[in-house]
Amino acid sequence: MTALCIQTLNLCKSSALHFSEAPYAKSPPFKLAGFKKFEVSGGVARSSFVAPIKAMEASEATKHANGQPSQSLHNSAADDFSGKNAVHLSTVGNSSNIVWQKCSVENSDREELLNQKGCVIWITGLSGSGKSTVACALSRALHARGKLTYILDGDNCRHGLNRDLSFKAEDRSENIRRIGEVAKLFADAGVICIASLISPYRKERDACRNLLPEGDFIEVYMDVPLQVCETRDCKGLYKLARAGKIKGFTGVDDPYEPPLNSEIVLQQRDENCDAPSVMAEKVVAFLEKKGYLVA
Repeated sequence: MTALCIQTLNLCKSSALHFSEAPYAKSPPFKLAGFKKFEVSGGVARSSFVAPIKAMEASEATKHANGQPSQSLHNSAADDFSGKNAVHLSTVGNSSNIVWQKCSVENSDREELLNQKGCVIWITGLSGSGKSTVACALSRALHARGKLTYILDGDNCRHGLNRDLSFKAEDRSENIRRIGEVAKLFADAGVICIASLISPYRKERDACRNLLPEGDFIEVYMDVPLQVCETRDCKGLYKLARAGKIKGFTGVDDPYEPPLNSEIVLQQRDENCDAPSVMAEKVVAFLEKKGYLVA
């Protein structure tokens, strides 16, 4: 055992082992010109060539006709190491001395890969108005069309991301802010993000809208009267609120501020309403019209 350890130590200390002598040194160079994407259709596997991302194409464009990198590329790299390209530190909220890190893979590259445009569909309304039901129906409808979605449900987020928050006014505001920021990240990733939560105040909803490029925040208002929602009371929350066991419940002792200019209104005035799938198709039609279902 001692001899084996000494032999291993000598091998680690030896300078004779060079990178060029490694087993993989003679492997052919890996080319990033493109890659094969495999798809299964009708039980038959097919492959198709996927073009490199725009950032890689831009990188190739910096080369001269003889294949050598341009002088400007050399100068830029040299400036980065020499410190000539000064880094601009920022302060955002309580975070100081931070820098936004850019990457060569951008939003447009991800959207091209997914063949869709990222956006946030923000479904708002009273408890019992059908927000979560429509969100799930919409996710199924888009999934059937080969589109990638993710639902940020208000209750689900309080199981993890926002489990430290109560239902006091300031915590409800923070709950919406956090979900808005996460929804923004999903949209930037090229995903169609469906946020489903009461979000009773216009100010907080408008703040989430302002996080995204114009048009990428699609507000869906579940316009259902309080008496209809209370009659449903699928979670039994209205009954508890009326009994005084829940304080600050939206629609009972806390206000709900309806949207003034939402992109989509799904209205119901009595128990005879459209099926969730029909409501979902109205949202899908809006997305198709605005070009979100293609890259």
